[in-house]
This record gives sequence, structure tokens and C-alpha cells, in this order.
Amino acid sequence: MSAISSVQQRAPLILGVLLVSQVILMSWTARRPDSDQTVLRTWVMSVVTPVVSAGNWALAEVTGAAKGYIALRGAREESASLKERVDQLTAERDELREKAAEDLRIRAEYSVPTLPEYRKVAATVISRDPNIWFKRMIINRGTTDGVKGNMPVISAAGIVGRVISVGPNYAEVQVITDPQAGVGAMLQQGSAMGVVRGLDSNRCELKDVSSSVNVQENEVLVTTGLDGLYPKGITIGTVESVQDDPSAPWHKIIVKPSAPIDRLENVMVLLLEPKDIKMQETVK
Repeated sequence: MSAISSVQQRAPLILGVLLVSQVILMSWTARRPDSDQTVLRTWVMSVVTPVVSAGNWALAEVTGAAKGYIALRGAREESASLKERVDQLTAERDELREKAAEDLRIRAEYSVPTLPEYRKVAATVISRDPNIWFKRMIINRGTTDGVKGNMPVISAAGIVGRVISVGPNYAEVQVITDPQAGVGAMLQQGSAMGVVRGLDSNRCELKDVSSSVNVQENEVLVTTGLDGLYPKGITIGTVESVQDDPSAPWHKIIVKPSAPIDRLENVMVLLLEPKDIKMQETVK
């Protein structure tokens, strides 16, 4: 009895499955009058198509967005690269313009009208030795610019010093306030000659001028050209004080350099070698 009861309970489910199967089979085989497709395929496609369409749309959007992102990223990278190149070229252009303007300004400011025959090159002071602040300086010109050892260095106001060592793009200058430096000098008024030596301060001393010579404060000193280092006639400085000792055969003459040695930013290197100066003096 239990078996019969179990079959009776399952009968509606079995009947339902059979009916659904029959409907599916009929739908599978049945064809729409206006189409070659079966009814079941029509139903399935009707349900699936919107889903597939939505999926395709979403996929297309994602793919388009991805391609757009990739393209945009590439464009941004290319734009950044181009901008960087433009910035670099702009900086180089501005630097060249600045150098050209600076060169013109320095050439105009530091031209030596009394010595037009001397070739010269403008230079910028890039550093000073902190241990001997007023004795050495480094400039940004070297052998590639024609600079050599012992070439004179001047400013608009007067003598600065001489080149003592040189590299491809720099040179070291010994200034006239260095106690080891020496410049052949002449008092412009009295024509008395001596040697200018550097002092520990930002001053020089004119040595070897006889105490019998009348020396006045504010007299101008110029180079003699006899030292073989500096051409004749370039301003050195002015007499700041004269300290006389009745028992001494020489004046003690303190000289203030015309060039502001401790504050110079730009100078000129005269492209003259000692042999050129000696030759000029011989011709004269």
C-alpha cells in the first residue's frame, strides 16, 4: 500500500514533467509560420538576446574605455614628453639669449678703449678660495676660449690679476692683493716707478719709491709694461696714504685698487702672452 501511495503522490510531478517535455518537444519541432526558426528557439533568443545585447554593449563600453584610456595614456605620455622637450629647448634658448645679452653687456662695460688692439674674452667669477678670499678666484673661461697662463685679467676699473692655472673651461686668477703678486707700476703724475705688492687686507703697497719723490694721496697708478705680465697704461689704483719715515730711504705707500677685487662678478681676460708684451715693448 505504501508503494502505491508513493506513486500516487509522485504522479502529478511526473505528469507535469511529461507535459513540459511535450511542450518543449513541440516547441522544438514546431516552426513559426512567418519564419524558419522553431518556437523554442524564438523564445530562447527572445530571452537571451537582450542579455547578450546588454553584455555586448557593456563589453563594447569597457573595451572602448580601455582603448580610450590606453590611447589617452599614450597621448598624455607623448604630450608630457613633448612638453619636456619644449621646456628643455625653451630653457636652452633662454640660456643662450641670456649668455648673448650678458656677453654684449660685459663687452660694452669692460671694453678697453685705450687698448683696442688687444683681443679679450669676457668671463664670470664663479668662486673664490674661502681660505684666501682676496687672493684667488676662479673664472668660467679656459683653454677652449684661448685663455693661457699669465694672461692679464682686468675689469672696467683696472687691473685684477693674472691667470696662474687653466683648464678647458675654467681658469684660476691670482689677484693683485695677493702678497705673492707683483705689478710694475708708475705714478701717473710724477712718473716715479715701483712695484705694487699685495697686502693681507684688500689693499696693496707701492714699493721702491724713493722718499725724495713727492707723492700725493689720490694719485693714480698705472702699469709700466716692464714686468712682462701686464701691458702698459692700465689703471692699477690710487694712493690711499703715504707713511713717511725720515730714517727710511723709501716711501710706504698704501694703494687702493681701482677694481673692487672682493666684489667682482665679471672680468675680462686679455689674450696676451708675456712674449707679446715683451715684443710690444721692444717695438716701442
